[in-house]
Amino acid sequence: MTRVQVEHHVVRGVGGLGMLAVCGLLFGPGCGPDPQGKFDEFTEQTKEGSSTGDPGTTTATSRPTGGTGATTGGPPAFDISGDFLLAVSTTVDRSKPLQFIATNMVTEMDGKMLLASCLQPLTLMAGKVTVPRVPIGDPLCFEGLEIVDGAFTIDAGIVMVTGEANPITGANIVASLIMAGTIKTDDFYCGTVTGEVKEPPVGDITGSSFAAVRLADKKVLPTDVTITCDGKTVTDM
Repeated sequence: MTRVQVEHHVVRGVGGLGMLAVCGLLFGPGCGPDPQGKFDEFTEQTKEGSSTGDPGTTTATSRPTGGTGATTGGPPAFDISGDFLLAVSTTVDRSKPLQFIATNMVTEMDGKMLLASCLQPLTLMAGKVTVPRVPIGDPLCFEGLEIVDGAFTIDAGIVMVTGEANPITGANIVASLIMAGTIKTDDFYCGTVTGEVKEPPVGDITGSSFAAVRLADKKVLPTDVTITCDGKTVTDM
C-alpha cells in the first residue's frame, strides 16, 4: 500500500478558537522501515533551540484539568511539549475514533511561539477502541506552526489512511481535512474537524472532533479515550 497524496497548507495567525493541526485520517499506509527512528529524529531536531522547560505530566488514564486558560498575545499560557494520545472522532461513527501518538515541541523564535508536532498513527481492529493500538507506518510531522492566542492550524489536503488504522470499517479512506482547536491546559488540547471523506463516498464530516490527552508513558495508553473538548470519552464495551 502506498500513500496516495498529501498536501500540507499551514494557516498562520488564526484568531478566535483557531485551528489545530492534527491530521486525523491523514496517514498514508506506506509503512516506513523505521518509524521509531524517524520519531526519535524529529524529537531531537525540535529540541534544538527550545526555550521551553520540561512539560508537566499526568497519569494517562484521566482527562487533565487545571490552569486558567490561554492568554491574549505574548507567550501561550500552556506548554503542550511532550507525548499525547490524540483521538479523532468523526461523524461517521463518533464512538470509534482514529488514534495517534502526538509528540509535540513548543519553541520561541523571533518573538513567536511555534509548535512542531509529529503524529504516529495506531492500528485498531474494526469496531474497537483499545486494541491493538500499535504504531503503523511513518509518523507525519509538521514544524513551524505559529501559536496565536493559544490556537494553531493545519490544512492536511487530500490524504489516505490505511484500513489497519480505521476502526469504523477497516477499509482504506481517502479524505480532505482541516482540524481546528485550542490549547486548554499543559495536558490537554482539543477542537473540531472539517472536511470530506471521498472514499468511501461518505461526504462532508463537519461536526467531527478531536482531543489530545498527555501521556506519562506513551507505551501505557488510557482505556477511556477522550474525544471532545468537554471531556466525553469512549471505550470498548
